[in-house]
Amino acid sequence: MSFERRPMVTPLSDRYLLLKEQRPDIKPAEMLQVLAQDMGLNNLSYLGFHKTGASGSDPVIHSTYDPAWLTRYQEESYHLIDPVVDKSLEGTLPVDWSELPKVDRTTRNFFGEAMEFGVRQNGVSIPIRDHAHGKAVLTLNSDLRIHEWRKYKRGIIADAIYLGCLIQSDMVADIAPAAPGPRLSNREKEVLKWAAVGKTAWETAQIMTVAASTVNHHLYNACAKLDVTNKTHAVAKAIRAQIITI
Repeated sequence: MSFERRPMVTPLSDRYLLLKEQRPDIKPAEMLQVLAQDMGLNNLSYLGFHKTGASGSDPVIHSTYDPAWLTRYQEESYHLIDPVVDKSLEGTLPVDWSELPKVDRTTRNFFGEAMEFGVRQNGVSIPIRDHAHGKAVLTLNSDLRIHEWRKYKRGIIADAIYLGCLIQSDMVADIAPAAPGPRLSNREKEVLKWAAVGKTAWETAQIMTVAASTVNHHLYNACAKLDVTNKTHAVAKAIRAQIITI
């Protein structure tokens, strides 16, 4: 069964930031519910392994999944056998569920049980790398038919990755006081600002009248100072720390 998708008039990340501004006390699960509806998804879920000083602590989960499934997932410590989580945490690229091998009984049983609780068959899980606070996974779940899902995913995946970085920054801010932002040079701030509005390194180089290699050098330095591994997370962290504004 498929569903009618509501048109998105703004990118997911913009919608997220707007909701935060309009409703600063909104709960994470409610925020995900609103975003899922706006995105035309059945479910949206965040799972984070935060560095809190307690070794072996359970992951932080905020989700629109059936509460009964969340209870079972947590009681059975399913994050230890969840093939989606396992694959996401070992890599850096989004994991499409349809590409996961389901040859072993444990994996088949896990997906079978999840679907009994209303988890839909198609999904993509986005790994979030945060060296300072731990790893996390943002999952989009849909009952679109496979060819419709792949087309839809292509159109939304870039902004969904950025959304995951924004959510991660806010989630870890709740468990630890924010440290003072690192000092970025004016050039490093400028290249991040242009990256935040979607400019490539080549386009930024044309605007700044410098070489593309110079832009990439400033981006590399900004990522190192912000303790992140990619440009997308650097932009999200810089915005959250009010180092740059867009």
